[in-house]
Amino acid sequence: MKTTLSIRLHTATWIVACILALVPLFNNKPFEQFVGTVIATIFWMAVYYLFYIYMAPTFLLTKKLLPFFSISIIVLLFLPYIGYSLLLLSKAIFQGTFANFYNLYSVQMHMSGFKALALAGLYGSFFRLIVEYFGGSAKQHTSE
Repeated sequence: MKTTLSIRLHTATWIVACILALVPLFNNKPFEQFVGTVIATIFWMAVYYLFYIYMAPTFLLTKKLLPFFSISIIVLLFLPYIGYSLLLLSKAIFQGTFANFYNLYSVQMHMSGFKALALAGLYGSFFRLIVEYFGGSAKQHTSE
């Protein structure tokens, strides 16, 4: 049960991510926007798996809530800077100039990235809790 549920959740997550990454191609947007969307999707998935593979099992499932929330907030406040730096790098490469590289970066932009990555972390943690809960309940039923 645990393996089947895990595979289904990962498959659904990747299908949604791939569809969202392909939206600019279906809407005849410039290739630059498609590349930006792919970078953002890959970064979002990396945060999802950071929480699914490391944060939830290490802190949340062991009921270390204060370290979980403290480290999560610190990580989530830092990661939008890296993500937007990658997006701005992609934009600079397509435009052929690195002049005024961080001029577009703002607090509003950072907080937008924070909210998106917090959602990715929430999904990763929540899906891990679901897999562990239903995996554990399946083991209890088979042992009885």
